[in-house]
Amino acid sequence: MIELRQLRYLIAAADAGSFSRAARSLNIKQATLSRHILTVEKRLGMALFDRKTRGATLTPNGKTYLRTAQRIVGEFEELNAWVRATQSGNAGKLGVGFYTSFSAGNLRATLSEFHERYPEVRVRGFERDREMLLAGIENGLLDIAIMTGEATYSGIVRRPFWSERLLVAMPEDHPLAVCERIHWSDLNDEQFLLTERDPGPETRNMLLGKLGMPGHTPAIDMDDIGRDTVLSAIALGGRISIVAESALGIQVPGVLFREVHDASGHARVGFSGYWREDNENAVLRRFLDFVAIRYSLPSVPGPQPPFQQPGKEPS
Repeated sequence: MIELRQLRYLIAAADAGSFSRAARSLNIKQATLSRHILTVEKRLGMALFDRKTRGATLTPNGKTYLRTAQRIVGEFEELNAWVRATQSGNAGKLGVGFYTSFSAGNLRATLSEFHERYPEVRVRGFERDREMLLAGIENGLLDIAIMTGEATYSGIVRRPFWSERLLVAMPEDHPLAVCERIHWSDLNDEQFLLTERDPGPETRNMLLGKLGMPGHTPAIDMDDIGRDTVLSAIALGGRISIVAESALGIQVPGVLFREVHDASGHARVGFSGYWREDNENAVLRRFLDFVAIRYSLPSVPGPQPPFQQPGKEPS
């Protein structure tokens, strides 16, 4: 059987046009290289090189054999590179679930930058409600789900990722549109429209906590519509909505956005990542490491590939 290293010796000799120069480039003895090439020729039953005093040139059979040898060695090296990239998390697949808007905000920016740094990773996005995202993590369809809040689930690891500003979406002719900033107390008498889908229920609970008081419950309509339809309905007047800043990428004529402020400054909503503790996908570990560095978070415990700058091979 002809060995892969013998094919490499043959390619090096053909490229150098000399056994001595090829041996020096491979850091082996010339006699070793000559012996291996001669072994290949004997097993093939044909001469691959014309050996002359000033060097060695390929025979016609040698040129034909060289093309196949180059293809075999090239494919083998590509295969090894793919294995190394997959094991380090630089290549592979990552299933990401979410229910926030992907039109703007940190989720879009994070996944976009991750793709730029690791183009060999195929990221598959799934937009579902919280219940289905959690089910996707459990059954292995999803590697990670990015959702608002800080809930705890058995067998699932959670860590905070980032936060976004909360905004009021309102008709452009709303009286509050002239205000640069809005406080929760300014919204006591407003009629809110939210989606029944996530994160609508969480937003409703937040409004009840911020505006609810003895003898007063905020007026909230919950409709089974998407976030884009909510904003289109807001443009018609009469109601407002609360959204995260990721919704700024949804352009609806007649709708304005204004920041909500509380006593500590911008009102914000936190986003967390959720994944199975026993998920061994190296790409997931690479993504968690990437998020930790991007948002200056502590590193995630557990085995994971080290963070690597683009263009550098893992050691």
